[in-house]
Amino acid sequence: MPMRPLWQIAAWTFVGALLIGLALFGATWASLNAARQSDLARARAAADNMAQGLGIEIASELRLVENALTTIALDYRHPTDTRAVAERLRGAVREQHALIPFASALRATDASGTVVVGLPRERDAVSVGDRDYFALARQSARPVISEPLFSRVTQEWGIVVALRLESQTGEFGGIVYAVLLSSHFQHLFAQLSVGESGAISLRTDTLRLVARHSAADPGSTRGLGGNDVSDELRRAFTERPDAGAYVTATALDQVERITAYRRVAGYPLTVLVGFSAENYLTPWSRSAERHWAIASATFGLVVAVLAFMLRQHRRQFAISTYASQLARQQNLILNNDMIGMVRVQDRRIVWANRAMERILGYGPATLPGQSTRILYPSDAAFEDIERTGYPSLRRDGRFRTQVRMKTSAGRQLWVDLSGAALNETESIWMIVDIDVLKLSEQQAQHLARHDPLTGLANRRLFEEHLRRCTAQARRTDQAFALCYMDLDGFKPVNDRHGHEAGDAVLRAVGARLANELRANDTVARLGGDEFAWILAGATAGPDVRPVLQRCMDAVRLPIAVGAGQVVEVGCSVGVALSTRCGPTEQDILAAADAAMYAAKQNGGCSFVLAGPGADLPMQR
Repeated sequence: MPMRPLWQIAAWTFVGALLIGLALFGATWASLNAARQSDLARARAAADNMAQGLGIEIASELRLVENALTTIALDYRHPTDTRAVAERLRGAVREQHALIPFASALRATDASGTVVVGLPRERDAVSVGDRDYFALARQSARPVISEPLFSRVTQEWGIVVALRLESQTGEFGGIVYAVLLSSHFQHLFAQLSVGESGAISLRTDTLRLVARHSAADPGSTRGLGGNDVSDELRRAFTERPDAGAYVTATALDQVERITAYRRVAGYPLTVLVGFSAENYLTPWSRSAERHWAIASATFGLVVAVLAFMLRQHRRQFAISTYASQLARQQNLILNNDMIGMVRVQDRRIVWANRAMERILGYGPATLPGQSTRILYPSDAAFEDIERTGYPSLRRDGRFRTQVRMKTSAGRQLWVDLSGAALNETESIWMIVDIDVLKLSEQQAQHLARHDPLTGLANRRLFEEHLRRCTAQARRTDQAFALCYMDLDGFKPVNDRHGHEAGDAVLRAVGARLANELRANDTVARLGGDEFAWILAGATAGPDVRPVLQRCMDAVRLPIAVGAGQVVEVGCSVGVALSTRCGPTEQDILAAADAAMYAAKQNGGCSFVLAGPGADLPMQR
């Protein structure tokens, strides 16, 4: 067979090199772009989670402020004693200010806007009659939140939550208002880590800046009260006012950030959390440099090999092609990016592929010479493989299990570990990352033990908690109280407004109970409109009365069910103390259930203490 002309071989060699280069660099670009989009998605998710958490915390503080203002307004409208108005206001303001220590001031004015009562007290008379929030509160029956403003008293920025005061006849008597300084929110934001160039801010619906914290410029008041924002932020707020994310340079400091925002539920405020794009994407940039370098080196090697094959003509071309293909196949098998592989001799690593760096963070030069103990989080885990894995290799030649391993950064993750014996002293081990699969299994277990509608514990998980509390009470005499609640007026809501409205009521009640109870108290939805919770440390009726009062008041608050419709429900609660209704969890649960039905039979909207000699002493 005649040999092809040299120019023809050269032309095909050039075309081949060009195609290989295009494929190589195209694949590298696609891989890097996918990795960058993945990093951006993780950053947006992290920022969104932080913004959501801050929104919940700020909403909780604002609800406490609203409760304080409402209490003062109710006392003003319906006085419970014959003291003078100013004296009653002073007492109410003092009492409520102690409940919202994060508010820098709590004051009440007369109908002209002159402050008549306030904490902390001011030397000179202060008038807020010219403030916008005074006019808004005068016209509204609900609390109003001001735009950010600069205090003429403290010379600081902040926002005001104000509520109208009116007499029994409905006559306007002034306002009561609380001041939340921007510095309070800055302190709240400073407790979270967003990196040296990250930033957290709080803005109103008009995009005016209430507070901002940046690790690069902590305590700065620059931009407060203004609405100097990027076009991307305005566009995002217009399209998705409740939640969203975008990537752009911040108008205040021109730092490009990956920003997520969440509206504070029920209030005209939005939390924005931004991570520096440069800092967050630094690992990706370094990885991109390495990938492009590898791609360039690989392309150069291909060109060199093709040139060599061209010089050796057809015979050498065939030999080199075969060798190159064989080497590439071996490299793909051994140095793949998906499955980690290590070769072990006498319990020491003699070789590791590059996938070990992606999975566990160990570079190719780090592991050789190390004991396999470095891969396990504890001596016990290492010894378990020693005890079960190597005997299986000697007996069957193979071994496989799922185990936790430790990354170079100290984080633990689940892997699928399989080994094969090479000889009496050597073995090859393959490691596959299954951490996401394991997390999915854990999430499925969580869903099996929690109510999908409210997110609270379900009956199964609640009964487990109750059994543990009962057993602990028997061992250590640590008493507790079981509260069993059934909603009053829930069926009419379902009948009149539909099941979606009923679901909205159940979600709202569950959230309110979780908000009112302590972190160490267990609250659950048992089914239908029945809820229950465990109060640790309760030994007598007075121990649970304040908690029950708060919970019942929270449940009675109006609930929006959509389309401008608002409903109200009450509740009947039965309380069983472990000190008098024990000794088993069935006894305590049955006693609480019976007390709840007693509260129902007494007309509802009450709570009853179960047990010998109680005689309904806690009925309300």
